Amino acid sequence: MSRPGVSVLIPVRDGEHHLKAALTSILTQDYGDLECIVCDDGSTDGTPAILADAARDDPRLRVLALPRRGIVAALNAGLAAVRADWVARMDADDIALPGRLRIQIAAAARHPGAGAIGGAWRVSGPGGVARRTITPPTEPDAIAAALLRHNPLGHPTMLLRRNAVMALGGYRAAFRSAEDYDLWLRLSEQHPIHALPDVLLDYREHAGQTAWAAIEHRVLAEIGARAAARARRAGRPDPAQDAGVIDRDWLRAAGVADREIVATLTSRALGTAQDALAAGQGRAARAALRLLRAQPGLRARTRIHAALLWGRSLTPGMRQ
Repeated sequence: MSRPGVSVLIPVRDGEHHLKAALTSILTQDYGDLECIVCDDGSTDGTPAILADAARDDPRLRVLALPRRGIVAALNAGLAAVRADWVARMDADDIALPGRLRIQIAAAARHPGAGAIGGAWRVSGPGGVARRTITPPTEPDAIAAALLRHNPLGHPTMLLRRNAVMALGGYRAAFRSAEDYDLWLRLSEQHPIHALPDVLLDYREHAGQTAWAAIEHRVLAEIGARAAARARRAGRPDPAQDAGVIDRDWLRAAGVADREIVATLTSRALGTAQDALAAGQGRAARAALRLLRAQPGLRARTRIHAALLWGRSLTPGMRQ
């Protein structure tokens, strides 16, 4: 059997509400030389039936039925199963634009040494209404510099060179919720990462998505990814090599000051609350605001801002 030009890797758990549209957006791409590997992370809703029907209709779709072990295990299982040199990431609640794979495979031909190639994405709220477009830096040096401060890349937009990712050991479980950021930091130390200004996908905001959940853990994992990168760049061993979980104690042991932890949690919690409110997600906004209020030493202005946002989260227009 000949290898496809690209493998599309989709992890899913209980994704029945959006999965059909996501699969259709991949299987109807104008670049058809693909396989689609869906890693079902122990779904208990209608996801397995949807996948079985889709696989019967299109032999390019393969389903890996996995025990419920989380997204990192699902992603690594998918990486082990794909057959193409280039792997396109995709989430089960997003929609790839029709030319996404064609555009990225053409870019891969121009940049065969790239470790990954990303792109812009459009954030869509309820009813598919576009809220904003996010365009990352496009040049490797600019991406590498931005990665030292934050994650500028959209995980479901990425095209990954499989052998480069596998040489790094794939995704790391300790960085769950920020597993992509940790991978980009490690990958950028070995290979250039490119991105395109083209909008490649619609990123759908909804109440059930993981971006609204476990905010504190995600932010701590992001801080940990940066701390591990600083250690590697200073010539020290990677402190996360055998880490089980990234928490505050781990961060302190890795040399991260409490003030950095608090400042980052404060900033990210506030930003998440504002973004959740813009998306009409009152419950997610309140979860972020609870995290914000729990941080010591908040300025009076920040407390007032948080109180105003809390009030907005309770208005009738916000989904609870």
